[in-house]
Amino acid sequence: MSKETASMREIQHNRQLILQALNKNTTNFSNYSKISESLKEGNLKLTINPMTDEFLFQDSKNHTVCVNPTKGTLNEKPIKELLLKADIDNKADKEYVDDAIAYVASGLVKKADKEYVDEKDEEIKKMVEWYHERTSKILEGKANTGWVSECLDLKADKNHTHTIANITNLQETLNRKSDVGHTHTIANITNLQETLNRKSDVGHTHSFFATVGIENIEGTVEETGGDAIYCKPPNFPQGLTSDDDITTMRNIRCRDVYVMEDEHNIKFTAQDLYDKKADKTELQTLKTEILQTIYPVGSIYTSMNSTRPEVVLGFGTWTQILESFLYCAHTPKKTGGSKTISV
Repeated sequence: MSKETASMREIQHNRQLILQALNKNTTNFSNYSKISESLKEGNLKLTINPMTDEFLFQDSKNHTVCVNPTKGTLNEKPIKELLLKADIDNKADKEYVDDAIAYVASGLVKKADKEYVDEKDEEIKKMVEWYHERTSKILEGKANTGWVSECLDLKADKNHTHTIANITNLQETLNRKSDVGHTHTIANITNLQETLNRKSDVGHTHSFFATVGIENIEGTVEETGGDAIYCKPPNFPQGLTSDDDITTMRNIRCRDVYVMEDEHNIKFTAQDLYDKKADKTELQTLKTEILQTIYPVGSIYTSMNSTRPEVVLGFGTWTQILESFLYCAHTPKKTGGSKTISV
């Protein structure tokens, strides 16, 4: 083997030692751990010095590691020494190991002896077998007791079911029952249709009565159209059986109203009162005629407010007099002077 070949192998071996040192993750020499992390992340800058055959690793924070495969050094320290130091650091401390052994030994002392455990195990097995044998004998004696068998003879089988014929009067009772889901029709119920025909529809209310006899009502009785008759006898018995006066007003819409003098005689009816009332249209016509007499055509209407005369009086066409005023005495209890105004 040539010296050159041996030298190349040594360099290759040194490179493997360097990689092994880098993978130890030890921090015994400067910047190693930082370079190791940067090497994993691929953030290193590699510079090669061909003169010295050195590799200079540098990360982004200028942490550097110098490797010389030819000399077998890492940061100018022999790789073998670094690896040996790392291996020693990874070994357990002697005193720590002794303490651990002593702790385990004390734990073993507290454990039960194997022969003692086996002996207790045999005792437990024998006790279980004795209880099993005794229990079996007790159960066997109970099962053979005569009264238990007699009781069982009186019971039906587990899956036994009765038929209709086994139950007294069941079929006759079922014959009197309707089918499940059965519903009656109107024709099945005696006189139901006739009874319904005499009833009002649901929600029905009376709008008036054909004839109403009223005695001792205190309140207002309304008629169609808003007209009303006010009656005020002495009192109104509640339900015709009490002497309490009515406490709330009731509006009753009726067609014919009778105010009775006694049980048989009508004092007057609503129509009698209605016939005596003045016609609403006639009253309005009479009012208009009176006002037209007071304010004929050509009259002057004066007022202290701004409401127009046709609104107040309800008739006529009126024109406002502009820039013309009536003169009156402005001193109390004094008269005199005159003023002519052309209209």
